[in-house]
Amino acid sequence: MKTKLSIIIPTWNTAKITLKCVQTIKKHLSDLKSQIIVVDNASTDNTEKLLNIKGVDFIKNPQNYGFSKACNIGAKKAVGDYLLFLNSDMELIDNSLENMFKYFRENPQIGLIGPQFLDPDHGIQASVFPPQTILNAIKEFWLGKPTYSKYTPKIKTAIPVWAVSGGAVLVKNNLFKKIGGWDEKYFMYFEDLDLCRKIHQLDKQVVYYPQAKLIHRHGASGKKLADPQNQWRRLIPSAKKYHGIVKYYLLFLITRLSQKLNRS
Repeated sequence: MKTKLSIIIPTWNTAKITLKCVQTIKKHLSDLKSQIIVVDNASTDNTEKLLNIKGVDFIKNPQNYGFSKACNIGAKKAVGDYLLFLNSDMELIDNSLENMFKYFRENPQIGLIGPQFLDPDHGIQASVFPPQTILNAIKEFWLGKPTYSKYTPKIKTAIPVWAVSGGAVLVKNNLFKKIGGWDEKYFMYFEDLDLCRKIHQLDKQVVYYPQAKLIHRHGASGKKLADPQNQWRRLIPSAKKYHGIVKYYLLFLITRLSQKLNRS
């Protein structure tokens, strides 16, 4: 039987969490013939020892290439018609991803689809982005309308959206190749917005599928890159690449003016 789904998991110094992710895939997707690919970005913990195991195609990078390039490296080894990119801090709780996979295959207008994210306590975690426009930023930061930040659609069925978080996204392999894969100029962050933007440019839908649910231990890898007070600074380089310099600084001014108005 031909492998229909390749699951690609980039990881960096999150050995135990990545192993948990793989274990839950094997437990809950046992009926779905899938290929599991773990791409290790030169971890210095025991990732290779725990993950270079039977049932896993393990790739050891010579250095930390970042999220996008690691995903692309994994995609080159994929044999499935469909690619599921999973953060290493994801954990399956049931087989609902199989239903999302089936829904995707039955709706050819969809270019990319993502599930609902849950916190470890099973509270719903925002994972959908509205269009990142100047107007939407003004509406949210100056007028108090939720039109720019990540949110959760108030609906229990699949719905087209602008963008979904890259923590768990399913895309057809040939379409992924057509758009050139993940843009490797993004080391970390905004690569998901960029990927969804490319999907829209091909007149395909990006869909949020809340019937499928995964636990997301948000920021398990990234928290090691900076202390809590400076986490937001890690977004700046990718934000400039995604928006462009002029738009980035316009958005910066909108948020800064909003902060000053709120303090006054």
